Amino acid sequence: MEHKPFPPDATKPPESKFPWPVVALAVAVALLIATFWMTPRTNKAATNAINSSTHPASQVRISDVRISPQNVNGLTNVDVYGQATNTGALPITHAIVSAVFRDKNGNSLLTQQEPMQVADASNEKVKADKDLTEQPLKPGQSTAFRVSYSQVPGNWDGKPPELSILQVTVQK
Repeated sequence: MEHKPFPPDATKPPESKFPWPVVALAVAVALLIATFWMTPRTNKAATNAINSSTHPASQVRISDVRISPQNVNGLTNVDVYGQATNTGALPITHAIVSAVFRDKNGNSLLTQQEPMQVADASNEKVKADKDLTEQPLKPGQSTAFRVSYSQVPGNWDGKPPELSILQVTVQK
């Protein structure tokens, strides 16, 4: 007796008349279009305004810098005083000042960033200091400032640090 599979042609899979490759391609194209449609677009006017604006850190000019170091357990806390002038068009409510302290050979020992405070100074003594949010620096105005840096290494050269304005926040 000869062995015949049941049902006949059971070893040959049925061929579908449905166009599955075309459907898969259409779904892939639809997903690609949906992805591009949902992707956020760049606001070119806003990007141009940001790129053409002046650097906000250039709104603050620092002058008449002097220091007041205090030694504590081999480390030095340094208060930096001076005059800050707002050269921009908007009031400044916050400024971060970076200081680079160097050793006697001119090598960088410490770089530290701290906020600028308005100092109420008279006769080389500071009566009080206020945050710039409490007393914004108006356009064209100059004021005494203080920035406090802590834990400066003992082999610091004792000279005023190199100061730069890293960040400025202005009132809108």
